[in-house]
Amino acid sequence: MTPNSPAPLPRPPFLCRRPFLWALVGVGAALRVFQYVSDTSLWFDELSLVRNLVHRSASQLLREPLEYHQVAPVGFMVAEKGISHVLGTSDLAFRFLLLPIGLAALVLFVRLAERLLEGYAVPFAVAAFAIGGPFIRYSAEIKQYGIDVAAMLALSLIALRLRDADATWTRCALAGCAGAILVWFSQGTVFVVAGLGAALLLAWLRDRDAQTRRAILVAVPIWAAAAAAATLVSLRHMSPATKAFMEQFWRYRGGFFPWPLRKPGDALWLWDRVTQLFGDGMVLRYPWPAVYSILAIAGMIVLWRRNRFGALVLLGPFAVTALAAVAQQYPFRTRLVLFLLPALLLAVAQAAEWIRQRAARLHPAVGGVLMAALFFAPARAFLETPPPYRIEDHKSVLAFFREYRKPGAAEYGLGPNDYQLGGCWRDDRRAYLRDVDRYRGLSRVWLIAGGVPPFHQARSSIESYLAAIGVRREGITIPSEKPLDPVSADLFDLSDPARLAAASADTFPLPPPGDLLPVCGEWVLPVR
Repeated sequence: MTPNSPAPLPRPPFLCRRPFLWALVGVGAALRVFQYVSDTSLWFDELSLVRNLVHRSASQLLREPLEYHQVAPVGFMVAEKGISHVLGTSDLAFRFLLLPIGLAALVLFVRLAERLLEGYAVPFAVAAFAIGGPFIRYSAEIKQYGIDVAAMLALSLIALRLRDADATWTRCALAGCAGAILVWFSQGTVFVVAGLGAALLLAWLRDRDAQTRRAILVAVPIWAAAAAAATLVSLRHMSPATKAFMEQFWRYRGGFFPWPLRKPGDALWLWDRVTQLFGDGMVLRYPWPAVYSILAIAGMIVLWRRNRFGALVLLGPFAVTALAAVAQQYPFRTRLVLFLLPALLLAVAQAAEWIRQRAARLHPAVGGVLMAALFFAPARAFLETPPPYRIEDHKSVLAFFREYRKPGAAEYGLGPNDYQLGGCWRDDRRAYLRDVDRYRGLSRVWLIAGGVPPFHQARSSIESYLAAIGVRREGITIPSEKPLDPVSADLFDLSDPARLAAASADTFPLPPPGDLLPVCGEWVLPVR
């Protein structure tokens, strides 16, 4: 080392080094592969999409609204259809597309964390993402939400690189093309490109630099045109009945801003939606979600002071999505805004590192203990609900049914003519009980039920009525992920004249009607 040579940079702590970060990526990858190979039951939403994929051609998927009140990007559906031609129509074949995308998201998250965060915030964020329940689940589910996450991470990195000193016109054009492709595979990407475009515009208004100007002139217009086209196609692919159902369902679930405001708590709607992302069972499941919401806000403030454009990249999609919910155009709730979760985790990690640095002034061990304590919630959520995640466990219920049913049946004990589907009535709840009456006098009647929320009252009424006019002989009930009802199979004996005379479909007491009503249609789904 010569006298004039610069002093070597201090070696980063072990937890911040690349080998440890890639070890975390390996753990996350193993969890995602484990979720995939566990081959859990398809749940109702997946079955509804599979029904469309199996019985419709690629051209129909491109041109016509989906059936069974489903909404999905056309690119995603056509890609799934293409995979089914190559790999077949098994559950694992349909879920295969999301696995490599989930693995790619892990790598992209590491890159984004290294670009935006400092110190121990990087391994904190990477570990939280690697073991995060929703990121694992949607790496092996036939829904587009895993693509939403990967697209957000990829485009955020692209937007950051567009302001690098070596950014060129060609890079801007390629960035525009990337966004233009992704909007056809991910509905959330429409809000991501809008938010990133707004972030670039605000950055240019402040700095007036040549790199950002090139991005605004080339990439942003391509994003805008593609997002507008994808939105128009998406709206055309939604039938009036599906649109009405979605609006009813998500308004009931609080996905839209409550306007006009009817009670003081309505003003806290956005705060409630953010805390829900941290605490809800369909998302991160963290204890003390309000604490992590506060940490996310604090982390954004710290990042804003240190890297203003980086903060804009994370805040832009969040703000645009929230405005869409205020305008009653897109629900801000759980899995539909899963693509915003990586930004929240990065902000929490930044806040945790800021707290560690301040506490370390007292003693390094104090800072380390505090940061470890803040990781308690992600660790606890993972340990309490580890993969594999089973949303509706139809396979276990049908396996039980097969064991207890009379011999001579096909797979899962059901041949094509061995079962009858219950009817669907939106405004006549007693019709469900009259539907049950066709089985009066039979000694063996199986009721197999799923957990779709709009049919909760119908199912509850049927189960209560069967218990009144018959005797339950056998059964199994397996909890589903909330807000879904359990999946169950119950054997009833309806041959006792005394019990049959005790209740009738026209007089049996029913609870008051709820707010969420079923949307009836052709609900015949494949038994998988």
